[in-house]
Amino acid sequence: MCVLGKIFVLSAFLLPLGVAQAEDKEEQIDKLRRKTPSGQYIDPASFFRFHGYSSLSFTGAGPQVGPAPGGTPQILINPGPSPQTGFNEGGFRNDAALFVGGEPLDGVGAVIEIHFVGDATDPVLTEAKMSWDLGEFVGNDNLALRLIGGRYWWPFGIHNDEWFSAVNRFSLLSPTATEVVPAHYNEVGAMLEGELVLSSTMGLNFALSVGNGVSGFHMPTVVRRTGADANGNRTFTGRLGLAVLGGLDAELGVSVASGQLRDGPHVDATIGLPPEFQYAADFTAFGPDLTIDINGFGLRSYFYSSTEELTGAPVAEIARTGMTVEPSYTIKRDAERFKAFSLIARYSMAEEENLAGQTLTRDQIGVALNVFITDAFIGRLGYVIQGESDDLQDLDNNAMSISMTSEF
Repeated sequence: MCVLGKIFVLSAFLLPLGVAQAEDKEEQIDKLRRKTPSGQYIDPASFFRFHGYSSLSFTGAGPQVGPAPGGTPQILINPGPSPQTGFNEGGFRNDAALFVGGEPLDGVGAVIEIHFVGDATDPVLTEAKMSWDLGEFVGNDNLALRLIGGRYWWPFGIHNDEWFSAVNRFSLLSPTATEVVPAHYNEVGAMLEGELVLSSTMGLNFALSVGNGVSGFHMPTVVRRTGADANGNRTFTGRLGLAVLGGLDAELGVSVASGQLRDGPHVDATIGLPPEFQYAADFTAFGPDLTIDINGFGLRSYFYSSTEELTGAPVAEIARTGMTVEPSYTIKRDAERFKAFSLIARYSMAEEENLAGQTLTRDQIGVALNVFITDAFIGRLGYVIQGESDDLQDLDNNAMSISMTSEF
C-alpha cells in the first residue's frame, strides 16, 4: 500500500505543463477556485441564483450490499447507508437537491443547499454558509480571499462530490471515500479560502478551516446530520492546490486534518455505534489528490491515509489507507441532442485495521457510460465489482445501475 501511495505522489510531479495565452485575471481566478459539490450549480457573484436537480435510478445489486460483518460499510449513492447486512437496497431510487445562493451586497454572499435522499420527508441541510470577499483589503489583483462561516463541505480532498448522484458517475461510492476519512462530513465553523495567480498558466487555491469536527468514522446518520460539537476541541483542516491552466487543465492538491473525535465513550447504544466508539480518540489525516483534463482525456485520483489514536483500547491506534483512480475519455458532438459521451473506469481500495488487530481490505472495480443527452439531461449506465480480503466474508455485493438526471 505504501508503495502505491509513493507511486501516486511521484507521478503527480511528472505532469507536463501546458502553454496557454494570458487570460483576464478575474476569469483566471475563477478557474483556480477549489471545486466543491455545489460549485457547479451556484455562482456566488450573481445577485440571486436558484438551481436543482432530480435523479431517478434503478440498481440491481447483490443481496449483501450493506455493512460487511465485522468490516466496513458499503454505501449506495442514492439511498445512503444500508441499515443492516443482507438488506438489498436495489430497485428504484429518487434523489433531489435544491441550491439557492446569491450576492445581495457587493462582496457578501450566501448559499443554502438542501439534499433529499430516498425519503423526501427527511431532508439534509448540507450547506448553509455566508461568505465575505476580502479583496478590497488585499490590494492585489493576483490574490482573491474570502472568509466563510456556517455549514460547508469539509475541504479535505476531492471525494465529497461522490455523494451527489448528479455528479458521481457510479452507483456506489468508492471505499476510499467512505472508509479512510470521515465520510459525508459537513463542517460547522469558519474557513478562509482563496486563489493566487502565479503566472498566465499557473496558480494556487487554498482553504484553512476550523470547526466542530466529527464524532467518528462510519457515523450513523443520526450522528452525522447534527453538526453539533462532540467535544470541547476543534478540528483543523487545510488544503493547498497547484493548478495548471490552458491546453492542459490539471491540479495537484494535498490535504491535512487533525482533531479530537471523542473525549470519552459514546453511551447511546441505540444507534448502532461501532466498537471503537467506546474509547476516547484523536485523529490525523493526510492525502494528495490529482485531477487532469486534456483533449477529452481525464483523470481523477486521490490517496488518503488516516490514524485514529485510541485511549484505553486493546490497540493503540487504528490506521486506514486507501486510493481511488478514475480515468475517463469524453467525446463531444456539435449537436442539440446527445452532446457528449463519457466512458469512465474506476479502481478503488481501502485497508482498515480493527480492534482485533486484523487488517481488512476491500477493493472496487467499475465501468460506466455517461450520456449527455443535453447539457441538463444526463443518462448513466454502470457496473461495479467489489471484493473483500480473506479476513472478511466474501459478499454477493456487485451492482448494476442505470439512472437519469435532470437539472434546472
